Amino acid sequence: MKKFSLFGLLALLFFCTACPYQSPVPVDEPNQPVKEEWLGKWKVDVAGKDFYEISKADENIYQIVEHTHKIEGAVERKTYVAHTSTIGDLTFLNVKMTRQGTNPVPNADFLIFKLQSANGNKITLLPVTENVREKFDNSAALRNFIQENDKLSFFYEKETVYTKVN
Repeated sequence: MKKFSLFGLLALLFFCTACPYQSPVPVDEPNQPVKEEWLGKWKVDVAGKDFYEISKADENIYQIVEHTHKIEGAVERKTYVAHTSTIGDLTFLNVKMTRQGTNPVPNADFLIFKLQSANGNKITLLPVTENVREKFDNSAALRNFIQENDKLSFFYEKETVYTKVN
């Protein structure tokens, strides 16, 4: 019984630490304008201290600064750039880390999220599963792969809902 409990705990920890799929290329190049209604402060847990600040980096690119409050009282900041891409009637968010604290992050991969909904002050994102093993050297191949696999039940991780707080 003890071995089963330990295996169950290890499996649970593995699934809780899953990361989204990472791609060396985005779904598409930044060619869609920034949506003004997405700019501002967003939280996953409205009562919590952690939040994301979204601002406009340029006409087609968002800058996202993640503020994570640590137990010691320190705040960890990670900076990302992001842009949207469309495949048919689906919208994807391509997110790339550019700084961790004050340190640049060179050659970071893109994290790919499906935009499930954006209604008023809520945005729901589904990360493409990290279980995708294919790597693509061009956006067209990645888009084709997503089109072929989007309907598979295991293609996305659990959704996350972000609420605008200002």
